[in-house]
Amino acid sequence: MAPLIDVVFLLLIFFMLTFALPGQGMNLDLPNKSSTVVSDQSQLIVRIDNFGIITVNDEVIALGVLIDKLRDEFDQRSDKSVSIETANKTAYDLFVSVIDKARQAGANEFSLIM
Repeated sequence: MAPLIDVVFLLLIFFMLTFALPGQGMNLDLPNKSSTVVSDQSQLIVRIDNFGIITVNDEVIALGVLIDKLRDEFDQRSDKSVSIETANKTAYDLFVSVIDKARQAGANEFSLIM
C-alpha cells in the first residue's frame, strides 16, 4: 500500500495537469446595432476592430502612440470627449487600455458606440 503522501502528490499532479487556465482577456458579446447613428465630423472617434487594430478618426494608430495622437487632437479642439467604437469580439483588456490612454491624454468624457 502506498503512503498517503504519494497519493496526495499524485492527486496534486493530476489536478495541476488537467486544470485549464483562463485567458488574459474577457469575452464580450456586445449587442448588434439596432439603428444607424450619423457620426458628427467634429466628434473624436477611436475604433477597435476584431483584430485589435486601433484607428483614430480613420487613421490606424499603434497603442503606444495613442496618447500622443489624442493629445494632438485635443490641442486642436475645446471638446475633450472621446467616443469609442468596439467590435463584438474586442478583447476587454485592450478596451480598458484605450480608455486608460485616453484619460492620460486628457479626455474627460467617454461614450461607447455599438
